[in-house]
Amino acid sequence: MESSSGITAASRVMAAVGLGAVGVLHAVWAGGGHWPAAGERELAQAVTGSVEMPPAAASGIVAVAATGAGLVAGGALGERPAAVWMRRAAGAALVVRGLTGGVVAGRMLRLPPPGTHFRMLDTRYYRPLCVILGVAALAGARRPGSRAAR
Repeated sequence: MESSSGITAASRVMAAVGLGAVGVLHAVWAGGGHWPAAGERELAQAVTGSVEMPPAAASGIVAVAATGAGLVAGGALGERPAAVWMRRAAGAALVVRGLTGGVVAGRMLRLPPPGTHFRMLDTRYYRPLCVILGVAALAGARRPGSRAAR
């Protein structure tokens, strides 16, 4: 196996596992769970920056989207041009989210400004995670054996 093919494969695994975990976590929240927080209010402050969680349907949509993006990033749709494009789009969206931050994302979704706890978590954890998963998805978007993967 060429080293670039190994990097592509490892990147796909990293993106798939990371996005799959994000999907599972949002599914837990959609089902009414509040892990890893002690309660719903604490969770809301950590993940949205407000005192109320979004509707369960919103968390469910994120769960489905993240899980789907994980499957796509992992290569489940093969090497067709549309699949490669979807991997690139998912990676680019994650990198943009990571670089701009949750405050900008919230503003785009017309959410109220988040509190300081969310801002701290976003800076320390959420933004870097988005960049890492986005770069992994972009690196995994290359087709094994193609010139771009060499």
